[in-house]
Amino acid sequence: MVDDDPLYRKSLQEPLLESGYVVEACADGLEALERARAFRPDVVVTDWEMPKMDGITLCRVLKSIEDLRFTHVIILSSRGETSAKVMGLDTGADDYLVKPVDPNELRARVRAGLRLQQALAELAARNELLAKLALTDPLTGLPNRRAFEESLAREVALAIRHVRPLSLLLLDLDHFKRVNDTLGHPTGDEVLSSLGLLLARQGRRGDVVARIGGEEFAVVLPETGKEQAVAAAERIRIAVSSSPLGTRTKVPVTVSIGVASLPHPCGDLEALVSAADAALYAAKSAGRDRAGV
Repeated sequence: MVDDDPLYRKSLQEPLLESGYVVEACADGLEALERARAFRPDVVVTDWEMPKMDGITLCRVLKSIEDLRFTHVIILSSRGETSAKVMGLDTGADDYLVKPVDPNELRARVRAGLRLQQALAELAARNELLAKLALTDPLTGLPNRRAFEESLAREVALAIRHVRPLSLLLLDLDHFKRVNDTLGHPTGDEVLSSLGLLLARQGRRGDVVARIGGEEFAVVLPETGKEQAVAAAERIRIAVSSSPLGTRTKVPVTVSIGVASLPHPCGDLEALVSAADAALYAAKSAGRDRAGV
């Protein structure tokens, strides 16, 4: 609540307090801006004409701040002409009330502002969920191919810029079609889900473990040279071969792994992926259940 008249400010603050709202009272726009940064109110009710910073300027500044731009701003003014209302709303205000303000109408406008805030918060939460789902493999909960490609591109750019090592592991479950054909797709899904959990446990903080295809997985290893990457691949291979996967049915499986690292002669993303893919093919050709380089 922002108004330079302490008596009028109190007259508007009291009915809102009686309604159960937490109200911060400020005497001018500068004070309100400082309090808004700390308090992050859902609704700002501000007089138009005030010293130091008027309500129109306060509204404009609030709407320019990322964390406060959706704050519901109600402008109060003794100017009731249409041109004044248009000016106030055009600056970004969400509502406009002409003084003297009826306390019941103020409460109703604040309730409407809070309903809008709740709707915006719910929309933001849904959008965040949709964005997460768009980057998540629904079976394993790991990042999907799109998320993997974005992460790998970012890590390759950082490795090249700062001349730091980076490694990539491409993994493929050996003879996975046999699992689906003999035990059924539900069991195959359980095996894939269990493998995802195993890989996530094997990864370090900062590693990116993703499912990039049916039985294909990838691990991005920042700050990891070829020797360390080969050791990591071998740990994963042993962990998989020694731990039958699944939930209701435990299935013994193995993986073939392709390892590639930066610095690479070509030194780019496509070369790294191609090298890892070629190493994976070599591991399969050599008999599977091994890591190829």
